[in-house]
Amino acid sequence: MTKDGEPTMRVKKASVNVFINLLTFIIGMLPAFIVRKAFLDSLGNELLGLTSLYTNIIGLLSIVELGIGSAIIYSLYKPFAENDREKVKGYLNFYAKLYKWVGLVILGLGLLMIPFLHFFVKDQVNLQDAQIYFLLFLINTLISYFFSSKLSILNVAQDEYKISLATTASKLLLFILQYALLQIYPNLYIFLLIQIFINSIYYLFMNRYIDKKYSWLKQTTGTMEVEERKSLIKNVKALFLHKIGGVLVLGTDNLVISSFMNLTVVGIFNSYSMILGAAQGLIASSLSGVAASVGNLLVACDKTMVYKIHRRLFFFSFWIVSFGTISLFNTIQQFVFIWLGEGQILDQWTIILLLLNFYFFLMRGSVERFKEGGGIYHQDRYAPLIEAAINLVASIVLINLIGLPGVLLGTLLSNFTVIFWVKPKMVYKYIFEKKLSAYFIMYFKYLSVGMIPLLLTYAATMPFKEVNTMAALAGNCLLNIVIINLFYYLIFRKNEEFKYFAGLLATLLIKLKSRALTMRLKLKESKGG
Repeated sequence: MTKDGEPTMRVKKASVNVFINLLTFIIGMLPAFIVRKAFLDSLGNELLGLTSLYTNIIGLLSIVELGIGSAIIYSLYKPFAENDREKVKGYLNFYAKLYKWVGLVILGLGLLMIPFLHFFVKDQVNLQDAQIYFLLFLINTLISYFFSSKLSILNVAQDEYKISLATTASKLLLFILQYALLQIYPNLYIFLLIQIFINSIYYLFMNRYIDKKYSWLKQTTGTMEVEERKSLIKNVKALFLHKIGGVLVLGTDNLVISSFMNLTVVGIFNSYSMILGAAQGLIASSLSGVAASVGNLLVACDKTMVYKIHRRLFFFSFWIVSFGTISLFNTIQQFVFIWLGEGQILDQWTIILLLLNFYFFLMRGSVERFKEGGGIYHQDRYAPLIEAAINLVASIVLINLIGLPGVLLGTLLSNFTVIFWVKPKMVYKYIFEKKLSAYFIMYFKYLSVGMIPLLLTYAATMPFKEVNTMAALAGNCLLNIVIINLFYYLIFRKNEEFKYFAGLLATLLIKLKSRALTMRLKLKESKGG
């Protein structure tokens, strides 16, 4: 056990997952930027915008997934921990059956969507080609619904790093093939067919691996009690509402932009979204390894310990999220200029609103993990719908008044009026049993601290931002890294939360040093022998 009573195995597995998730994400992220640049150069901005638009439409169709995956994973924690194989198999069978129906519903909705594509595509891309491209996107999505249900067992076993490794390997192979195609014979049909092929191979490999590792799944007859099924369906219904809200808020921006502007703007906007998505994925990867740990934690520990860990996660989230936000504010325009060229630059107000949404969205992650780990889905089920309605109406009104920044301002307004306070309220009421004011005092205390390195780095990096070269960008990045982290170290070095993570890092370094020494001694002995 650790000094705070956390099981060592849970901390160890979370650490492994964090490290692997970070490493695999970084490895998989870099080729994506190279392929996007090659796509833009060879197939143009309209087709780039079209693929971004279709990604969002498919995301909107996925609301029928109903949050089944999250509800199943939450329900699996207990039977898996108790080695109740019959119940585990029962939940997985139920999951697979539901997902196949979901896939069929998405197929039906996708086919119904085809006659309406001209509202978004207009005359910028040949309509017949655009419809076939959409069908290929749809097929690629359906593969995951028919073959992904077994992967949930790796999440519950805190082995999601294995999914990360396999996903990264498949992405690297995909990027190599797609980049080669774009250089030799640029063709969006073949580009999408390669994606379908690699996706199919990935799921075939993962399912065979799980069948081998958990061979008892084939030999076990799954069971589910009536009450368990009812409880699961109740959570699924609540998650359905959350899913609708989340997808509508995050997935309608491209639809609004393509309807009221054009696919070229969608393409430019999504290049920035890709950068923010990469940063968001990097941050999420550094925290995702603790998601399953939170679910186990809520079963094993008392409320005092749980609240202490929440404060630690919030501190850690603030450090990396604010570091990412400030660094992006100072570097994103310069990076896009070097990466894609002057014609792909957005205005400063749009950048500011993008980054505000980025910060506030990621900073609610610490309470979301406890909310999901605690299975709190039913109590605030209508909040995402209200948020989505405010976002859609505000975005449509504001894009007509102020253009592209209006879409992002609509998202920000919907966040502040609903989710910003509803999610923490649920967690503080039902899990921590504390007043919501404690959360906001902590939240705005950290936010006010973060304003100082923002101003410091903005002034310090000004000379670098005026020069669009890789050397200037590297200098800009280095200044952000040094100033922000040095400032936070000086401010937080005496905090309990900082000491906890510093202790974890010191322990990790000692273990690595010990292992290196052991390996060196073994090498000496083998040579001497």
